[in-house]
Amino acid sequence: MSQNGIRIPGKEIPAVLLAGGRPRNPKAMARMMSRALEGIRKPELAYIGTANGDDPAFFAMMESLLMEAGAEKVVFVRLAKENSDIDAARNALSKADVIFLAGGEVEDGMMWLTRHSLVAFLKDLYRGGKLFMGISAGVIMMGTRWVRWETEDDDTAELFDCLGLTPVTFDTHGEDEDWKELKAALKLMGDGARGYGIPSGGMISADSGGTLVDLEKRLLVFANDDGRIRLL
Repeated sequence: MSQNGIRIPGKEIPAVLLAGGRPRNPKAMARMMSRALEGIRKPELAYIGTANGDDPAFFAMMESLLMEAGAEKVVFVRLAKENSDIDAARNALSKADVIFLAGGEVEDGMMWLTRHSLVAFLKDLYRGGKLFMGISAGVIMMGTRWVRWETEDDDTAELFDCLGLTPVTFDTHGEDEDWKELKAALKLMGDGARGYGIPSGGMISADSGGTLVDLEKRLLVFANDDGRIRLL
């Protein structure tokens, strides 16, 4: 990657996806973030926290890790309210070298971005060469679709659209629940659908062509085989 995230002709700019969860070793997370930012001199990051309602404690934790990883500045782009300053948000997102999507709840994260008409805008930034990073729910938001329930009953499960920066469905740190949500999404997506689980402590790069590269732990690949979800 060239300095300041400018697209190299003929090359895809990858997004960087970190599983997150509850890292026992924050320094390991900072090291992975540093690897993601490698090659960008004094990067300024724009932080999107819609998935956690712009929680200030979560921002403080992520800001600390990102600064340790080499960020020059982390700008908190507040979008989780009705009267957000969208012009200021667009300006901050456009100026940043990297856009960071934080964790929380995927549906909440997408709701605010959709409500503020920022989905197409973020896609355009990505297509123009902007580097995106995500953690936990922010990773899932960079994929194509995710699943929600009106109740905990599987009968109410339905898919909803995410940003679709990369044409893949992801889940993160779902090993303790045997990747329940990813499997539910794949059932709804139908025969032949594939989804990818990034385990705790994992990190991958993904681009708009769907190329996935393991950067830490092995990526798990699940497939819908005539209604049966299996690990490949």
